[in-house]
Amino acid sequence: MGGRGPGDGECALTRGLELALWCAEQGWWVHPLLPGSKRPAANCPQCRPPAPGERAACGFAGRDAGECGCLTAGRHCHGVRAATRERELVHRWWRGRDFAVGVATGPSGVLVVDLDDHHHPLPKLELLLPGIDLTGHPDVGRVRTGVDVLKLLCGVRRAASLLEAPPTLTVRTPSGGVHLWYRVEEKARFVQGAGRLGWQVDVRAGWSTAVAPGTVTAAGRYQLVGPERRLARLPRWLALELARVGLRTRDPALSPPRRPRLPRPGPDHRPHDARAYAAAALRRELATVAAARTGRNDLLNRAGFRLGQLVGAGLLEHDQVHQALTEAAALAGVDPGEAKAQSTIRRALQAGIRSPRTIPIPGARS
Repeated sequence: MGGRGPGDGECALTRGLELALWCAEQGWWVHPLLPGSKRPAANCPQCRPPAPGERAACGFAGRDAGECGCLTAGRHCHGVRAATRERELVHRWWRGRDFAVGVATGPSGVLVVDLDDHHHPLPKLELLLPGIDLTGHPDVGRVRTGVDVLKLLCGVRRAASLLEAPPTLTVRTPSGGVHLWYRVEEKARFVQGAGRLGWQVDVRAGWSTAVAPGTVTAAGRYQLVGPERRLARLPRWLALELARVGLRTRDPALSPPRRPRLPRPGPDHRPHDARAYAAAALRRELATVAAARTGRNDLLNRAGFRLGQLVGAGLLEHDQVHQALTEAAALAGVDPGEAKAQSTIRRALQAGIRSPRTIPIPGARS
């Protein structure tokens, strides 16, 4: 990541769509947050966001992410579980809406050290840096915030300060805290934890959301600090500290649920309503195939025929639909190179093309 970033002078990315696209260009997985908020935006009434004080493992108080059809249909829901880097989905989710932007840390290969400044009373000495004996340490009396705690940890470990001219992307939060953004290697898996590393020090990693730099909430802007716009690699000594306090994991499942890519829409001379009808049918058929666990070949044949009818009507492109069905079948566990599956798709599409669909929309091509 380089060049200008969100919040840089007159080029500040204040609109959610622009910011989400900028984050996706950095290779980060993004998902919508409620306007002016740090809470994820739901899509289904059953998957409403939690009320203040509620907690749910899936991110919402309703159904589990695996039971929600939004993800396979290409809709946002369940917060970090819906995160994407696909420009088409980003445009669809943010266009015309005032969503804020959340970054899924684990899938993005990002770890954020969140240093709070909540003006809380000092805890017991053993809770300042859990697991480290600070008896008689001269700097303990200077601790007031998470920034002070991190400075203390750097001093104890005789490591270079992470806060003086920080060599990584750094964000000042509306409450006066600091976010230090680091990149982690693909094989290095970490999980989130509040206070595990130190008092008023939170770690955002794994299935956690970091508020994108430049985001504006009701409390204020997440403002970039200093000139650095790239993410430095997580220092090895700090990675060892995270492992010491139990924030490293061997869990490899950090990628959001994959969705079949949607083919591009047809030429603009086709009726808008007819194209919208075809796009909705395409999403529905791909979601059905991707979610199949039994009868996959029959579902693939049925979806291929129905979509072939729309290809025959001139509303979808044959090769793109064939590829999309292949990817949807792969999500259901079908080998993309399997001869039987490819034959089913090919024959079903051809059968549908020979019987083009008449779209029940005025002005649509039949």
